[in-house]
Amino acid sequence: MKKAIIYILFLSVITVGCGIRMQTQQLTDEWGGTYANNAVKEFQEKEIYNDQTVDVWGMEQTDCKNFSRVDTISFSGKSCLSLTWNRTGKCPWIGFGIGWNGYAAKDLTEVMEKGSIDFYIRAIKGKQFIPTLIFLLEDYSGVQTAALLKAKHLTHYPIDEEWQKVSIPLSTFLQAAKPLSDFSNIKSLNVECQGEGAFLIDKIEIGGANTNNGSSVKFGKAITQNFPAFIFKDAAPYSWGFGNYKGKLIEMVSNPTFGGNQAIHLKWNDAESGKQLRQFGMNWEHWQAIGLPDSVQTYALQFYINTNEVNTINNLKIGFESYNGKVILLPIKQGYLSSGNNGNWQKVTIPFSEFNFETSGFDINRFKQFLVEFTGSGELWLDEISLQKSN
Repeated sequence: MKKAIIYILFLSVITVGCGIRMQTQQLTDEWGGTYANNAVKEFQEKEIYNDQTVDVWGMEQTDCKNFSRVDTISFSGKSCLSLTWNRTGKCPWIGFGIGWNGYAAKDLTEVMEKGSIDFYIRAIKGKQFIPTLIFLLEDYSGVQTAALLKAKHLTHYPIDEEWQKVSIPLSTFLQAAKPLSDFSNIKSLNVECQGEGAFLIDKIEIGGANTNNGSSVKFGKAITQNFPAFIFKDAAPYSWGFGNYKGKLIEMVSNPTFGGNQAIHLKWNDAESGKQLRQFGMNWEHWQAIGLPDSVQTYALQFYINTNEVNTINNLKIGFESYNGKVILLPIKQGYLSSGNNGNWQKVTIPFSEFNFETSGFDINRFKQFLVEFTGSGELWLDEISLQKSN
């Protein structure tokens, strides 16, 4: 040991004596990048799911879902995720999550403005309408920020047996209701499945949001229909957001109802529900784009509401989203209310002229869905939601 120390000291003396100066060298990685150039500063934790990723939970089979890894088909690699579900009865939360990168904390702050969640999707069989999938970025404090899969995120419509790329901009999460997740400390990507669907998903990753999705393909065939047109009457097969969560309950009930067999029961409390999404929505034509045959001024939204709490109606907003991404939500004014002639039920009539469709850029030829947004706390029942045309 002493000989080794003496030898090192001897070399140091010789090096200095010969006028040799030691220079600092940058460390390089296996691709030749250094810690001083942009290559290494780029976001490195891009791969969320690819081939045989193991950081996936929620794959167990229940009465309402059959999730599994399939090793016989894939977009790339050897496997993909097979997702079949149907929310019926009192099913628990349906979904799955991916920790990715061994559940290490991920810092997404540098890519939230221009990045995206990219993945590939196809129908298991035939053609499918847009699945109701809510993507949730969960941080290590348990806060989740939500973004809903929309038609504009697809490459083409409807979803068939050909793989297509889906791109959800991460900036969508920045626009969600507060509190937002800590995007510098992300734990996992969770996906909530509403309604029903049967799809294959593969190669989920953080992308650069540089694709031009849906620029030339119309999402949904615009249809016209007879009036009154019921958005909800006894059933809501093309809906999302239903379920029993902490501080939030959205369900179908048989009592009370206004006139049919079922109504929508909504009970919520912001103090308990935390970061959960405070909306639910429904399409009434298989998620097809819906066009009105003439001037919107001749139509009105009509529904029946039942509540024992005076302030509940003040915590509610009602409206629509079009397939061009525009959303219009209105509070329920006293002038919209009238007696429903059935116990505590009140009829709500909102003329379409109140929604200001033309000046807001809303595409009236491509209605996507009816939306309900709620804040604060309350409990109410909704029934017989329809579009009415004046004579």
